[in-house]
Amino acid sequence: MAPIRHIATGRRSVDVEVYRPTGTGPWPGVLLLHELIGLTDQVRADAADLASRGYLVWCPDLFTGGAASYCIRRFFTPTGLGNHADAQVREVGALLDTLKVDPDCNRRLGMIGMCMTGGFVLHMAKRDDMAAPVVYHHAPGITGAGIPAADAAQIRGPVQGHFAADDRICPKRRPAQLKAALGDRLDLHVHADAGHGLRSRFRATAAGAAAWSETLAFLDRQLGARPAAVC
Repeated sequence: MAPIRHIATGRRSVDVEVYRPTGTGPWPGVLLLHELIGLTDQVRADAADLASRGYLVWCPDLFTGGAASYCIRRFFTPTGLGNHADAQVREVGALLDTLKVDPDCNRRLGMIGMCMTGGFVLHMAKRDDMAAPVVYHHAPGITGAGIPAADAAQIRGPVQGHFAADDRICPKRRPAQLKAALGDRLDLHVHADAGHGLRSRFRATAAGAAAWSETLAFLDRQLGARPAAVC
């Protein structure tokens, strides 16, 4: 079991599981956000894998204290998440701020979000210090790219995006609309023969493995981690 830190975000304390490489840091920090089904052993396995590759990984339990409605209502808003004034966006930003000043972090940041948490990745991609944002099948919002145009315009890139060709939850036009919003700033991957949940339901498929391999390559390019063993 990974050690747990209780991180104050300004509106509550969030439980965060910490996956630290062995050896001498500091290392690049990755904030790994779970999807709607919560902080599962599958998420923990991905965190351990990232740590073995030289990343300091924080896995927050966004449902700490029973806050199961944390992001669910975002599915039904027209464009998904709003702007940086949104309390939940600020909270995720506070988690990144705290990760960045962790003595084990070298101040280079990456982030992975899935389904309901993909919108947070897109908003955090506006930060100057967000070097490696990865979004998986970003579902919040019922129209458009899932992020308002004014916010999309502030994303500097690059952003890596993974979508499933047979996804019945994420709007089918979402990949093309996100590509239209971000242009060359988006490294887009649409995986055939897979549905929603590339790192959960479909993690054992060729599509799930390909998405993870491409994620690791992107993180390595952007953050330059060195291999390590899990502590």
